[in-house]
Amino acid sequence: MVNVDDVKGVISKRIKQRLKQLNLKQKDLVEQTGQSKSTVNKIVNGIVTPRVDLLIPISRVLDVSIDWLVANEQTERTNDKSQIEEEIINILRHVDETKKMHIYFIISYILMILDEKNTVKKK
Repeated sequence: MVNVDDVKGVISKRIKQRLKQLNLKQKDLVEQTGQSKSTVNKIVNGIVTPRVDLLIPISRVLDVSIDWLVANEQTERTNDKSQIEEEIINILRHVDETKKMHIYFIISYILMILDEKNTVKKK
């Protein structure tokens, strides 16, 4: 049987981990989930176990599954995204739409050049 305190601790640890990875603060979680500062604080600090209806918006903001948020270490699933992908996503979250479009075109151009170089090398 799973101990409720263990679940609270795992959720708290995972939320703190993802907030750090995404360079977010608790206030960002409050704003993006629509939950009160008090509720988010209690969840992040492992004081309460969040209801499922609170885990859904939290998991969306943190870009993780609910399973990952609540699973113990033995059943943790690895995220399919590499660290580089996460860093790129984090950068994109903090720039305006115009910069996102510029970044998209630059990446597309670089990929095109790399593809052309690979094609030339193969010949």
